[in-house]
Amino acid sequence: MSADHRLFNEQELESRIELIRKHVARPIPKQPWDDNNPALIPFHEPTDPDASRGEGGIIIGSARHAANIPLLKSLNVIAVLNCASGGIARLPVDELKECGIRYAFTNCRRDSYDYPILHEKKETANDGGDDIEESYVCSQHLEVASELFIEIRCQNSGNAKQQRAGKLDATTETETSKTPCNILFFCVAGQNRSAALAVATMILHGKPLEECLKHCADKRPFVLENIGFQRQVVELEAILRNLKSKGAAIRNQFRSHWTLYEQANKSLKALQQTKRIRIAEDKDGVDTKLMTITDRPISTQIPRSKSEYDVLAGTKVEIELLIPGLCTMEVRIPRECTIPELKRCLIQHANENLLFHDMRPCKVAKAWVVIAMFGYDDMYDIPLEVEAVELKVQLKRIKSMFGLTSRLVNGEPRVVWNEKCRFALVIFSVIRLPTELSSKISTDSSMTMDVDDDDEDPALSPDQVPWTFEHEERPGAPATLLENTLRSTHLRAWDFVTGEALASSVPTVFSYAEDPRDKRAFMMVSKSANTLQHFRFGDPKGDILGMGENAIVHRVQLNHTKPDGAHRDENWTRVNIGLENSRRMSVQSDIVSNSTTNTETEEWDAAVKRPFSLAKMLAFLKNSSEAGLAKRLRLANLLNSDKRVLYFYGLGLGLSTNAYNNNEYKFELMLLSKYEQEFSTYTMREFMEEYVAVPSSVDVDERRRAIQKLQSGFTITSVKVFLVSLLNAFRDLTLMGVQAFDFNHLNNVLVSRDYRQVRLIDIDGNSQGSIDYPAVEFSNGALSMRPNPPQRPCLDVDLNVLLPSVIEQLMLGKGRGKSFVSNKRSEIWHAKEEDGKELVRKLLTENFYSTSFNHNGLDDEAKFKLQKHVNKLAEWFYALLKKQPPWNNWTHDIYDAMRCIDHLPIS
Repeated sequence: MSADHRLFNEQELESRIELIRKHVARPIPKQPWDDNNPALIPFHEPTDPDASRGEGGIIIGSARHAANIPLLKSLNVIAVLNCASGGIARLPVDELKECGIRYAFTNCRRDSYDYPILHEKKETANDGGDDIEESYVCSQHLEVASELFIEIRCQNSGNAKQQRAGKLDATTETETSKTPCNILFFCVAGQNRSAALAVATMILHGKPLEECLKHCADKRPFVLENIGFQRQVVELEAILRNLKSKGAAIRNQFRSHWTLYEQANKSLKALQQTKRIRIAEDKDGVDTKLMTITDRPISTQIPRSKSEYDVLAGTKVEIELLIPGLCTMEVRIPRECTIPELKRCLIQHANENLLFHDMRPCKVAKAWVVIAMFGYDDMYDIPLEVEAVELKVQLKRIKSMFGLTSRLVNGEPRVVWNEKCRFALVIFSVIRLPTELSSKISTDSSMTMDVDDDDEDPALSPDQVPWTFEHEERPGAPATLLENTLRSTHLRAWDFVTGEALASSVPTVFSYAEDPRDKRAFMMVSKSANTLQHFRFGDPKGDILGMGENAIVHRVQLNHTKPDGAHRDENWTRVNIGLENSRRMSVQSDIVSNSTTNTETEEWDAAVKRPFSLAKMLAFLKNSSEAGLAKRLRLANLLNSDKRVLYFYGLGLGLSTNAYNNNEYKFELMLLSKYEQEFSTYTMREFMEEYVAVPSSVDVDERRRAIQKLQSGFTITSVKVFLVSLLNAFRDLTLMGVQAFDFNHLNNVLVSRDYRQVRLIDIDGNSQGSIDYPAVEFSNGALSMRPNPPQRPCLDVDLNVLLPSVIEQLMLGKGRGKSFVSNKRSEIWHAKEEDGKELVRKLLTENFYSTSFNHNGLDDEAKFKLQKHVNKLAEWFYALLKKQPPWNNWTHDIYDAMRCIDHLPIS
């Protein structure tokens, strides 16, 4: 039975919430805006007789304020507390320390209505099992905030005491020692998380709620917009009031609150004495060292773990791990390890601390690890995945970008990580845990399971399902909460060859449906910048380039990202920047500066291919499938110098939302190729349909005129140029070692607007991989003969049916219709040879030379030459059609077909 009504007076709570809304929770200024006004809540009011004690106050601000060193100095700030979901990438932590400003953090994972930022309700059954007993447990966020504020109060009190005793002379007296020092609580926007913790800390230390709100209302009237946080603030106020009035009668229900309250309200003398005792007990300075490593206030409540001492010993390092869509966590990883070992460590931490304890417990299946670093823009990164970038390129890039070194141990490169590393574990799929195991984990929160509990790689499991996360945006929140959770909603990409990072020029969120057959649901895109997501269907400007059975292709403009954030403009969420664009991080090394090449100034106009399902995405990522082949084609780009095969950039990482539930999101991997205006979305299927269309049957005037223009200008020379380009593209695939090309539905070939060139797309759509022709194979350290004979080293493409059909339509069907071509082909085939050739001559003359033969100025000699040419053309086509010498084998392989087309007579 719920007992909220026994613990709280709902009417009183609602009244206090109305008080909050009377002073604050106003709409936030329209983004982007210059946020120049942090709000100070002094511990003592100026009229307070104790104000001279100089115990400072808490300033509520944003990441911008935390990055503004002159501002912090002017506000006499000696410590900052990061209340965001993770570290602000470009926050000048080193400069803060140099200026004597302490940096601490308590990562509040979400700015959502149901997030327990101050406390969490626990329900336990009594021994009899009939009644449910409620208790409230303080959050670690509130504990960290209160302990840090206590330390600042102690420091302020010590300075004031020395001033009164005259112990500060002119040589030692500073601005910090003369005036009370303050602490800045900040999150991304300085609206909800930092404000909730600041107000709660002040209430915990005895300051009335009304006074806190008045100070906020003056400078930041938009704070505490989150109605869930409002509720927790007034609940905290009620809990403290009840603890004072009812005492021991309710302490069991609020034990952690009582402990914090007692600690916060001890006399300063007692607090300082406690601090001295704690330091005296720390003989080896372990706590002090840990504080400098982890940037956390020293807690007497939490025992030290083995991994913390590993940090001290130098065998481990504490880094920040972002699980996009969920939260940011601190993880202790080996200081030196291989990249696969690092990934296993991060996945295990995510499993044991998050996914195992979800409402539907699961474990990570397919995921990517992406590395960035504090001091650089958070979009300046690289995936540590060989699907995207070769290992040797990864190692070279992380050294040139971040100065991370590696060494070979037993043939494997081991990277030396440091505490400035920031990793993102992007989850694409998970494996649901068995029901019986799920129930055990839900009842025993301490239960763990080894991520490597079997020999099978979870990323290869047939049981994996797409991983999705829930997120509800709020109109009163700054910019878009989604961007604050993920750091950005921009599409990300990395160059196959160089590993250089790119991002879409505007935020881009796609749509999807659980049913891959519902293709219309994949066509919506949101490009909202600094506002809530707004989805609409692709516009006629070319946002959607095409759609096939396996994937949809979007057009996206990409820019190279820069370490100092110079790539950002008004389309980027300003509250996420942390520093102004003009600021150049002094921590950048000369190596990084020199590594910026000319290619980083270029933009990518990309065609982004998104598979319709997880199964299709996993299939195209295989090394032997489309993405693997695309990477090899990109690496071997000299073999594609004429660009007859689509030019591939690399792999992209994007976000999409459920078209039928915009609060549900997932991540996708995509293949990026070059977009070219001259090809646009004009496929060979569309070209062939327009080429053989009967103009009189087309109802739309504009389309009919376009078809007539195509047909009238398409000469026999145009036919040869078109076919040569097509077969040369097939040959280029063969040179690159591609085994198969799915030519059957003609949508895999793009045609230029002048009909002279083609581009092959959807390489290896059937996932057959590369040509594999050696007669021997290498396994287990030895050479052995293959059990089956090797395949012929040539491209597997339909030359027997589709290519002859294409040529027949080009030669016979211009403006005649497909049925006409079928009928005439049958008539030619069954006629006597001379009659068949005569029919071919007649049709070729009508299709390509009727104007020339009817030209009044054409003399007899010219007509004779023209007729001779038509006869040669008819002989060539008749032999091709009937597969007579010399073209009896012309469809055996690409090179035979090329020889045949090379001999197509042109005038």
